[in-house]
Amino acid sequence: MTKTPPRHHASKSAPQSVVDNAAPDQTKASPLNFKVSADFRREFKTYAAQHNKKLNQLLYEAFAALKASHAE
Repeated sequence: MTKTPPRHHASKSAPQSVVDNAAPDQTKASPLNFKVSADFRREFKTYAAQHNKKLNQLLYEAFAALKASHAE
């Protein structure tokens, strides 16, 4: 008897089609991996949750604000 490998199921959550102005096209997203301290991670995630934002949305907005503050 031949064993067949397990089938990979599609993700249960569909990608978000709503993109705010600070975020680039979500359909062409690629991972951005880096390490941060546990305290920063907790604070970042807490802030995002309190303001009803996804983590990547908060990062896009923070980076846009930083670029705007340095554009002189």
